[in-house]
Amino acid sequence: MVALFIGAGLVACDHDTAKATCFDMSAPGVIVYLPGIDVVVRDKFGRGEALGTTVIVHNGNDSVVTTGIDTLHVPAGYTYAGTFSVRVSRPFYRDTVLSNVVVQAGDCSVKTLQLPLTLQLAPGAPSIRSIAVFGADFLSTPGTSRQLTARFDADPGIPTTVSWRVSDAALADINAAGLVTAKCSLVGGTETVTAVATADTTVRGSVNFGVQKQTTCS
Repeated sequence: MVALFIGAGLVACDHDTAKATCFDMSAPGVIVYLPGIDVVVRDKFGRGEALGTTVIVHNGNDSVVTTGIDTLHVPAGYTYAGTFSVRVSRPFYRDTVLSNVVVQAGDCSVKTLQLPLTLQLAPGAPSIRSIAVFGADFLSTPGTSRQLTARFDADPGIPTTVSWRVSDAALADINAAGLVTAKCSLVGGTETVTAVATADTTVRGSVNFGVQKQTTCS
């Protein structure tokens, strides 16, 4: 038997008794049990706000905590059927608690229950709540570039422009449009790029990526 970690699940079963829908076809012989709940998180404007949102699924005295890494979906909960309580939290928004959430058994583990959820802003929430930066990747050779994008959680009408900063100018450059380019470095290392909101310079988002060291630099 082989086990694979996906989301909140780490399980395996005999593939003689499991059905084909339980297989991850990218890894033959591996059987994946997915969490039973898919929380689809939006704000009142219809924008996906799952990234960075925390979902806690309770079962009696036990709980599973998941933080969203997708902009819309948070796969959360247990890999078995039952009745659960779900709490959804995000900075500057009201916590939402859903009771008596029923997850049914499926062919291999559970039927994934989709929970659409609209977050409500908490009183006094700032007009810009957060910035997430996308597009970072390992830069293996000098001159390699990646386009970064800043995604805002902000009120409509707020300018979504940023200024870009790098933590180590010896490793990489970044232009005003967010294009980061690796330099030739004999030591390499980790670079941090920060996006600073022009409408409120106290709000920032950052991302880390690696720059490959080189044996020679002209």
